[in-house]
This record gives sequence, C-alpha cells and structure tokens, in this order.
Amino acid sequence: MLFQNRVVSNKFYRYANHLVKIKKISKTGNRITLLNLHDNTLIEIPLKSSDLLLNRIYTVGEVAKIVDRQPNTLRKYEKKNLIASPKKFGDVYRGYRNWRYYDEADVYDIVAFFNGRVQGRPVNKSKGFVITKIKTINQKVKLHK
Repeated sequence: MLFQNRVVSNKFYRYANHLVKIKKISKTGNRITLLNLHDNTLIEIPLKSSDLLLNRIYTVGEVAKIVDRQPNTLRKYEKKNLIASPKKFGDVYRGYRNWRYYDEADVYDIVAFFNGRVQGRPVNKSKGFVITKIKTINQKVKLHK
C-alpha cells in the first residue's frame, strides 16, 4: 500500500459526499472534529471507525510532492491527457472554489505513470534532424577556418 491509513490533521477528506478538513484529532476523547467545507459547520465522528468513514483526497501540490515533481509538470501531463485531470472543489466550497484535487486511485495511477517514465526531455531521433545538425556544424567550422 502506497499510503498510510491514518487520519492526518489539516488535510482534506471526503465524508458522506462532502469535502471536509480535519480540524482536531482527540485520541483521549476518541473523536475527530471535521470542518464541513460547504457550510463551515463542525462535525464530530469517532476516531475508531474514521478509516471507514473518511476517504483521503490530495491537492495537486501534495501529489507533486509524492511523485517528486513540480505542480506545473503535473499540469503539463494533464493537458496532454497522459494523467487524470483533477476534480475541482467547485463553487459550493467558497474559499476553495478554484482548488483541484485527486482521489487516491488517481494518485496511484499518477505514481505508476511517473515510475515508468525516465526524467528529461525526449530525444528527437529522426535521421534527417541529425544529418541537418551535422551539416550546419560542418558549415560553421568551414567559415571559421
């Protein structure tokens, strides 16, 4: 398993078809306090069964850290349709309307994509390109002699 199954404070989750943020984890009280991002209400759930009730979602920045790339790199591959496009928090979540996120399954796919890819720019291997470059270099050398 790529991710830990423990709940983390100040991170985003999906809870009962709402996006929430963990505000407080009380191990002694066996409670987790969630902030419903839709209407800013606080929800308390039991800590013991939180792994069944909460599904972690990841912001673009968090996914970029996981795959050790820049967020702009993820955006580039999204535009080329090589990785999944993130979902938007949307207008329902006022302070987060332009934020984008991935579900855990999407993150697994993105990690697999980047693990199978070699970093760097792709090499242009066309013979015509290489021959043209060699001719150009030879001409420059002749001019300087």
